[in-house]
Amino acid sequence: MTRDTDLCPHFGTCGGCASQDVPYADQLKAKEDRVRRAVEPFAPGEFRPILPSPDLYHYRNKMEFAFGGLKDGPVLLGLRQKGKFDRVVDLSECRLLSPETGPLLAAVRAWAEREKLPTYHLKSHKGFLRYLVVREGKNTGQRMVHLVTAAPRGRPGMSDGTATGAFSVESFLAALRASGVRVDTVVWSVNAGLSDVAYGTDIQILSGPGFIGETLGGKPFRVSPTAFFQSNTRGAEVLYGLIQEGLGDGDAFLDFYCGSGAIGLFCAGKNQRLIGVESNPAAVADAQENARLRGRADAEFHALDAGEFSARAEWLELWSRPGTRVAMDPPRPGLGPAVKKLLLERPVERWAYVSCNPDALAADLSVLKAAYDVTSVQAVDLFPHTPHVETVVHLRRKRGG
Repeated sequence: MTRDTDLCPHFGTCGGCASQDVPYADQLKAKEDRVRRAVEPFAPGEFRPILPSPDLYHYRNKMEFAFGGLKDGPVLLGLRQKGKFDRVVDLSECRLLSPETGPLLAAVRAWAEREKLPTYHLKSHKGFLRYLVVREGKNTGQRMVHLVTAAPRGRPGMSDGTATGAFSVESFLAALRASGVRVDTVVWSVNAGLSDVAYGTDIQILSGPGFIGETLGGKPFRVSPTAFFQSNTRGAEVLYGLIQEGLGDGDAFLDFYCGSGAIGLFCAGKNQRLIGVESNPAAVADAQENARLRGRADAEFHALDAGEFSARAEWLELWSRPGTRVAMDPPRPGLGPAVKKLLLERPVERWAYVSCNPDALAADLSVLKAAYDVTSVQAVDLFPHTPHVETVVHLRRKRGG
């Protein structure tokens, strides 16, 4: 149970956590109730109790820390203020990532002050430093630091191994070393647009291999700067186990919105043909490498929008086989129109829908109920102290459908 004395000193101001002051059992009940309300209209055959996160704190493997601060004021580095998109809470620690967060942020903050690098402001669209993204291998201890900046104004780009024209690479790397925190690779990218996103184009590797290693179910995975990977590693192992259990064996496994291939590579048996579809080419490259690492050179991963699957006659024939199993883990808005069309016009025998948004899940099920029965629903808490929840829904084609 969370007690007031256990609260992060930034709780209440920082927008990272919403419910550290709520006992964890009550957090779980609220999330389970929310999922239950979303799926009850579809008469699930079984509604299972929510599963807790294996870790209540320091569970995230990725965080996006924003730069901020007023002109001529100190550099701020942390998370957005609760309810204020353009203000940053300067963090001395973070209970979501790891205990090493504080020293790492302090070192980068001090570096930015020494180098007199201006922070980016969302309203004026001026400044340079935008985000510091940290990715961690919870099972390997490896760590990536990804610096995201605006485009250098009136300055050349990468000129040599020590200077970019915008900042000294060596001084940045030295600051990271001085933090005393393990850092295995450092990358830099430029977000030259107005969108407030924590990634950019033209990724430059400043040190290390440009990716980190992680394991799921004891098997290796590669995680690159922009690839999707479930943010709660140990919780993901629980989540993927539920998908695998519910789908069982089959002749083929189709992984839609596959990201770096984690679901398919975790769930598909050695004798199942594995095909993954993902629109992000960098994630597909990771998936292909992950397949190689796991001894699945036969696995296929394709850089396509999930809706483009229906244009492949060979895949459609595979889709229609009774022994084919399908998993879909779409982004927060839910399934795309082309995917729903495919699911309705050519119902698959058995499939799993992984949802991070109960409202989008309910909207999709209201369309898909014409062709499928919901056999089971299982909520899994991958995000303690926040309102977010993951849900695994298993569906079967209606009899006569």
